[in-house]
Amino acid sequence: MQLECGLAEESYKYIAGKLVDFTRKKFDLVSGRRDWVAFQLMLKGDEEFTVSTGDNPTFSVKGPLLNIRVHVEVEGIPQSCIRLYPIGTVEDDDGIQKADMLLKNEVVTVAKDAVQPIWVEIDIPEDVQPGNHQGTISIFAHRMFEDEKKVAAMFFNVMVKDVVLPRPSEYRFHLDLWQHLSNIARKHEVRLWSDEHFRVLEEYVKSLAQLGQKAITIIASEIPWSGQRSYRVKDYPSDMFEYSMVKVEKDLNGNFIYDFSAVKRYIELCFKYGIDKEIEVFGLCNIWEDDEFGYGKVATDYPDAIRVRYYDRADSCYKYMRDAKDISAYIKALESFFIENGWIELVRIIADEPSDMELYEKRLEAIKNAAPQFKFKAAINHAEFIKRFKRQISDYVPMLPCVCQEWDSLKEMAGKDIERLLWYVCCWPLYPNTFISSPLLESRLIGLLTAYMNFDGFLRWNYTVWPEKPRERISFRYPEWRAGDTNFVYPGMDGAPILTIRYKNLKRGIEDYELIQMLKGVHPHSDEILSKVWSRIFKFKDIAELAPEAGKKPEELYSLDYEDYMAVKEYLLDEISQYKD
Repeated sequence: MQLECGLAEESYKYIAGKLVDFTRKKFDLVSGRRDWVAFQLMLKGDEEFTVSTGDNPTFSVKGPLLNIRVHVEVEGIPQSCIRLYPIGTVEDDDGIQKADMLLKNEVVTVAKDAVQPIWVEIDIPEDVQPGNHQGTISIFAHRMFEDEKKVAAMFFNVMVKDVVLPRPSEYRFHLDLWQHLSNIARKHEVRLWSDEHFRVLEEYVKSLAQLGQKAITIIASEIPWSGQRSYRVKDYPSDMFEYSMVKVEKDLNGNFIYDFSAVKRYIELCFKYGIDKEIEVFGLCNIWEDDEFGYGKVATDYPDAIRVRYYDRADSCYKYMRDAKDISAYIKALESFFIENGWIELVRIIADEPSDMELYEKRLEAIKNAAPQFKFKAAINHAEFIKRFKRQISDYVPMLPCVCQEWDSLKEMAGKDIERLLWYVCCWPLYPNTFISSPLLESRLIGLLTAYMNFDGFLRWNYTVWPEKPRERISFRYPEWRAGDTNFVYPGMDGAPILTIRYKNLKRGIEDYELIQMLKGVHPHSDEILSKVWSRIFKFKDIAELAPEAGKKPEELYSLDYEDYMAVKEYLLDEISQYKD
């Protein structure tokens, strides 16, 4: 078999049908200590073959296919620090297969003339010796019971700088990726809030912790997003309902009893992995309604559509609270729960994209009257909310176009009227974003753009909002939502998430942010250094140019050249190393 092989950067996204360059045979990488490097190995054959990323024997049900085994080693780096993943593709909205999943399969079958990317990732331990570390990629081939033969070798170099990166739990970047825990239970076929569910949740929490996640998602009423209105989508029915973590009963005397055990268990699970800076409570403010389809208010005398389900011991029936006083008492009980556990300062009652200012004011007032110690947070897609609520909302999270529109106001309010300032993208704007169709460098850009704006972090709604069969069809509700808008990971058959190359590039961008914070903390001329960083990455002169109405193309706004990002990382490491002590 004629085998083609070559190397590509970590931000490369294979797209089926596009020409692949196999000419690159060497790679130079730069890292700190307690860091990681990654690149891709591209393989293509003129006949069907299997690729193995491990050491186990391999036979194919398709017969005596040639097996290609890939082995990577690096001088001075333990073998346990090296991981290889075949990259799986998903079908984008345009019907084209594009790279996304980091498959856990040790062996994959590759069709004739198809390209198989392999993700190569190497952890750089904290105690590694700074300097050059030579790496070798060895490719072996055999068929059936033949002896293997080494058929190709490629080389790379890792230059390790004498700078220790922080652990993810120590990141200053405030990452808030919402966790849709009911959807995780559905896709892994476990009962809500069971031991099996929490076993699976632990794997997802671990993956979030590795990104430096800071916020814990708590759902405190039934279906606060009304299932993302997924019932309106007829060509691909997908269950996206999220259910309350709180169990409520009414005793024979008519008193309500609240069971917060699932809430407490999940919070403590997140704490275990260092996710401990925020408890974000959904379901108490700005419930999404859809009266046309029956998803409206239950308690008509309360200013929000909060849906609290309870079990009535008197007749053994499940019911919903229908009086404002019962809703208020429930909110007060939640506040008391957080106070008793010493967590009240971490709690934020979030509103997802409120659109009616007067109604939002009433909803805030209702919660404050019931539970005065709660603080508030809002994901804002209407710029007029920013000035109006600056003394009522602790944490602001404007969508990027709103940031552009109210840039001066946000800069003035930051650190004075706002405790924490994040930004977000969702189905809009089209760029920068983290869709399957987005360049991977836009996922990395998030960290650098956050640092440039001097914001505290970034929010996205989409960690696990999968449609019905995400590994078969991730495209859902196009063109309103683009493929990848709903997820950073996929459900794995082993009860753990399948990571993606978007996840990895987001992580890289967060680490860029951390390097910038380290630079600010030690370098006497950090402003001058950062000016050079911004000029290398950003092409806009005014933040307003990032707004969709400005009409600028991505390449007119920021670099899409991997070499620029690597040059920035090396520059930051070099400057930090001069003053780290």
